[in-house]
Amino acid sequence: MVGATAAERVRIPPVPLHLLKAIALRRVSTHKAIAAFVSLSTALAIAASFTVTAMTEAMVWRMEDRAVGGLSPEAAGKAAEMVRRAARAAYLPWHAVSLAAAVVALSGIACVLSVSFVGRKKSLGIMKTLGGTTRDLMRLMALEATFMAAFGIPLGLLGGALMTGVYLGPQAISPLCFVVSLVFGVLSLGAGVYMPVRLVRNASCAALLLNRPVYAFSNPSCAQCGLCGGF
Repeated sequence: MVGATAAERVRIPPVPLHLLKAIALRRVSTHKAIAAFVSLSTALAIAASFTVTAMTEAMVWRMEDRAVGGLSPEAAGKAAEMVRRAARAAYLPWHAVSLAAAVVALSGIACVLSVSFVGRKKSLGIMKTLGGTTRDLMRLMALEATFMAAFGIPLGLLGGALMTGVYLGPQAISPLCFVVSLVFGVLSLGAGVYMPVRLVRNASCAALLLNRPVYAFSNPSCAQCGLCGGF
């Protein structure tokens, strides 16, 4: 299989999805510490975004109520729209908090999964030698991260709702909180997986099996620089 030509390798069928899922679940169940870290990092990004969005929406609602009191329905609608835009623009800097949490989360996920990549080079190399394509390995990494974050998503939403209740008291939560927080969580997870996926993409069978350095950006300048030391 190693000596197969390019034309022959193109005809190799992809690894079945159910097999990749089984491998990913086995990996998650075996390495619980890594799974817990990825879940908590995802939950952090989601909870922070949820809380900040909820606080912003609550302030907008309060300012709308004060602005439209005693106005006619038509004037109240226009005033509410103006206040809504102004309030959201005024509270926009608060979203820097959720952005900082997302950066911390994606940095942690990227570091942990990249270090985890070092300890599994040989197993990935064997899988690639037996016919697994680079695309298969990238799908496997993405599935593992998804399963790890599956616990962090509901945990982050619950944590955000609880923090919102502590700071703002019981009140209606805007659907925008769920949408924005989920987007932040998914983007944090995707950005965190980007580095290990790049490593898998640039790793050859020889580099994996012989434990040679693999660089995220496979080009001569990156290898000659060596600031990251390779993985």
